Amino acid sequence: MDQTKLRVMVVDDDFMIAKVHGSYIEQQKGYELVGLAGSFDQTIMKVRELQPNLLILDVYLPDRSGIDVLRTIRSEKISCDVILITAAKEIDIIEEAFRLGIFDYLIKPFDLDLLQDTLEKYRQFKIHLQSPSKPDQQFVEGLKKFRSAKPMTMQQPQKGIDLRTLERIKQYMMKDEEPSSAEVIAHMSGVSRSTARAYLEYLMEQGIADEFLQYGTVGRPQRLFRLKR
Repeated sequence: MDQTKLRVMVVDDDFMIAKVHGSYIEQQKGYELVGLAGSFDQTIMKVRELQPNLLILDVYLPDRSGIDVLRTIRSEKISCDVILITAAKEIDIIEEAFRLGIFDYLIKPFDLDLLQDTLEKYRQFKIHLQSPSKPDQQFVEGLKKFRSAKPMTMQQPQKGIDLRTLERIKQYMMKDEEPSSAEVIAHMSGVSRSTARAYLEYLMEQGIADEFLQYGTVGRPQRLFRLKR
């Protein structure tokens, strides 16, 4: 993927919330805020005009539903991905949103770290889509990894693995595109080196991380780790 930033538009009936989310998104690596909207009509008009890569969309709008926005941009075949950020918790709304192909669904109120995590996964998803490798099943599996909001929380991890520590280590590794040593990952994640090594071994066993050997002029090669691309 080239260095062009992903163009994002934020839609919320509360303009101040839209501004807060927009400002936060602009602080994230690889993102550019191109517009704000607060209603169905305004959203559709601006999406057609601005052609954003990503729409941060609320469900509750003053004129029509955010689900109607989704249906409209899909029916018009507008190339735009969508992350829903909303207080809507109805099962039928959640089901319909995923049926219409949203990338993720965040329920208000939420920690901004969750939004940052989702934005980073989306950025990595777009990078993976534009990789030069020939599409095969492994390529598709890579895409599925980024579409899964919490791939490691779907099953109970093995004894001795704490989910919160695991997520902390994974979040740092997702931000770092280059392989890192266990020592660096431990320092950046705020855990001990032995803890970092144990969790890195677990991530490799689960097929989520890769190991690389960096050879120097003397001594044993250094082990480096990176989440699978």
